[in-house]
Amino acid sequence: MMKKTTYLILLIIIASCSGDSFEQEQENENHVLVEGNWLLNFELTENNIAPVNFNLIKNDSSYHVEFSNSEEKILATEVSLVDNKIVIHDPIFNSWFEGKILNSTTIKGIWHKGKDYEIPFTAMQGDAPRFEKPDNLTASSTNISGKWEVDFSNNNPDDHYKAIGVFQQVDDYVTGTFMTETGDYRYLEGNMYNNNLYLSCYDGSHLFLFKATLVNEKLTGNFWSGTHWEEPWVATRNEDFELTNPDSLTYLKDGYNNIEFTFPDIYKKDVSLSDVKYQGKVVIVNIMGPWCPNCKDETAYLSNLYNDKKNEGLEIIALSFDKSEDFDIAKENILKIKNFFNADYDFLIAGKANKIAAAKSLPMLNHVMSYPTSIFIDRNGTIRKIRTGFYGPGTGDYYTRYTEKTNDFIDKLLAEKKKN
Repeated sequence: MMKKTTYLILLIIIASCSGDSFEQEQENENHVLVEGNWLLNFELTENNIAPVNFNLIKNDSSYHVEFSNSEEKILATEVSLVDNKIVIHDPIFNSWFEGKILNSTTIKGIWHKGKDYEIPFTAMQGDAPRFEKPDNLTASSTNISGKWEVDFSNNNPDDHYKAIGVFQQVDDYVTGTFMTETGDYRYLEGNMYNNNLYLSCYDGSHLFLFKATLVNEKLTGNFWSGTHWEEPWVATRNEDFELTNPDSLTYLKDGYNNIEFTFPDIYKKDVSLSDVKYQGKVVIVNIMGPWCPNCKDETAYLSNLYNDKKNEGLEIIALSFDKSEDFDIAKENILKIKNFFNADYDFLIAGKANKIAAAKSLPMLNHVMSYPTSIFIDRNGTIRKIRTGFYGPGTGDYYTRYTEKTNDFIDKLLAEKKKN
């Protein structure tokens, strides 16, 4: 009896060891990720998932990841795979994905933004729609294409603000954006199912989710910005609705005739608007931050504008307000922007990204209401216009009209002669 018991125990031990070895082999097996279309779901809450599509591209022995928001493509080339772990770094912003490769078509992990902000995600390979179709999908003629008057946080006076919603819908596929007095929510993409609207956007810095239900030509829903902000919104069709003119929101205080500042450049050399380099030039002073997607959009535009007009007398100075007060970190962050867009104009480290602090460093302005804000100065040093915010390419015709109008305005300033 003792021999049989001993033999049985040995069998159990051997079987247990074999099982452990098998599981260890499975865990250590290097999975080859399937190329092509993937859907990544950010888990904001138990009931709210913010999806984004990406394309996984095999590039020789490495991978690239291209995120999509409607027409926008964000290519991440800094992708590493080691021991079934994948890390994806955004090319501009201080954010990255760390995921475990469960198999060739599934990744599960955490999206990090800076040191203290993270959101779990699951990514699966396949051609699934951005938002899953409901089982009870019914045929509907509902189409929300057009212009909408929008109220965010309309029940809270302290947080309330107006916006313009512009949407394009084909069948159940919807794209569009929201424009506020300080900028836009960039490229939104999603679906309309059974009078329910779903839109999302991931741009490397921000993660947006919009939900709403259409009843009696009125959209009512909620907006999530990552896991840190949620607010209600309502919208009604209104082709005539307009926001306050962005050129009227920021202005010089009484008693000031111009703008003055001295900030270090990326080489720690102090730079002032009064420097010889800018005398007799048309100058755009761009108040921005390397963490700001709208600023990224404007930097792309300004870089092209500067390359076209610098030989005619245009100068641009970007005042970078960073999340970090460490000069070296702020320098590294702004160099990512500068190098990515080949922006050949001057970038200055202006301070911490706080609107109150920014206003103190530029006391001649009534406030710094938005990042970005651009100040247009003629050859005589006179401020001719201050533009609050920026409508990026995600706004479609609004972006086209603004850039065309600004190009014409710069040409007008460059054609003017400096007064003696």
